Amino acid sequence: MEVMSVAIADELLALRNDNGVINPAEVVTWAKDNPASRLHASLEWDDALAGERWRREQVRTLIAVHVVDAEGSRKLISLSIDRTASGGYRPLDEVLGQPTLREVMLKDALAELDRVQKKYEKLQELQRVWLAANEVREGRVSRRKAAA
Repeated sequence: MEVMSVAIADELLALRNDNGVINPAEVVTWAKDNPASRLHASLEWDDALAGERWRREQVRTLIAVHVVDAEGSRKLISLSIDRTASGGYRPLDEVLGQPTLREVMLKDALAELDRVQKKYEKLQELQRVWLAANEVREGRVSRRKAAA
């Protein structure tokens, strides 16, 4: 871990409350009051810029909550290839119907599963989930090798 990351982690951990919880609102207050801190340097203090970013995040939430089918499942998806460009959402049905986009979606899903696994790998109850995800990964690798 790089030095700056360690310093930020140390500051965050030092701000745990009596219950051992890090409260984001309290972290912001502390960072504001400590302009020489790594946390202060890591936060956006330009209210106009921060407000614009927050509104974009609100739009993402609105899309996720309101653009759904009758069962409540999302109708739009944000692919990594779109997020690295200017951002945006595509109709899920169109993505599933195009092999290249479907492959990007599968790759994104497996990457997200990796993040979830790292977060919850200590839960033995989820071992079957991780094994199933590995089987999907291995199947993709085998198919690619066979196609080459």
